[in-house]
Amino acid sequence: MEQFINPRVKDIQISGIRQFSNMIQNYDNLISLTIGQPDFPTPSLVKEAAKRAITENYTSYTHNAGLLELRKAACNFVKDNYDLHYSPENETIVTIGASEAIDVTFRTILEPGTEVILPAPIYPGYEPIIRLCGATPIFVDVRKTGFRLTAEALKNAITEKTRCIVLPYPSNPTGVTLSTEELKDI
Repeated sequence: MEQFINPRVKDIQISGIRQFSNMIQNYDNLISLTIGQPDFPTPSLVKEAAKRAITENYTSYTHNAGLLELRKAACNFVKDNYDLHYSPENETIVTIGASEAIDVTFRTILEPGTEVILPAPIYPGYEPIIRLCGATPIFVDVRKTGFRLTAEALKNAITEKTRCIVLPYPSNPTGVTLSTEELKDI
């Protein structure tokens, strides 16, 4: 069976977050801060909505791009808050979470041999997806600049192979965010 596994998958390492999460499974009375797992029960409102959806047979697949009502609301939100204009019919999709959105985006724009620039340290979920696409992550060390990606550092990292620049602000894991001026410089 191993001959059918994509060689790129074999090269992907388990992230430090997942290694730590696996390690602490054997200990009692620890609070895990490794992933966004709620430490409180599901709110009653959510439970009741789920029960109502089942009772009313609202259990089938939605449109491939997600509920149009939700896509319209998302488009209105970015228009009202950021003056960005997208069509809910053909420029917007709903994903099950950020990881799927990152995956879909990278699969859409990356090709083997292209590069993605990322500030480091960064959320470890980006790198395996980039590598699975056959692209190369280019990490820009931001520890000496207060964890801020600078226009100069970015300029030095860009090549003809650069396809994408990841600007994950507020940053995970540092919490740093860039000012409007810093973003304009970039």
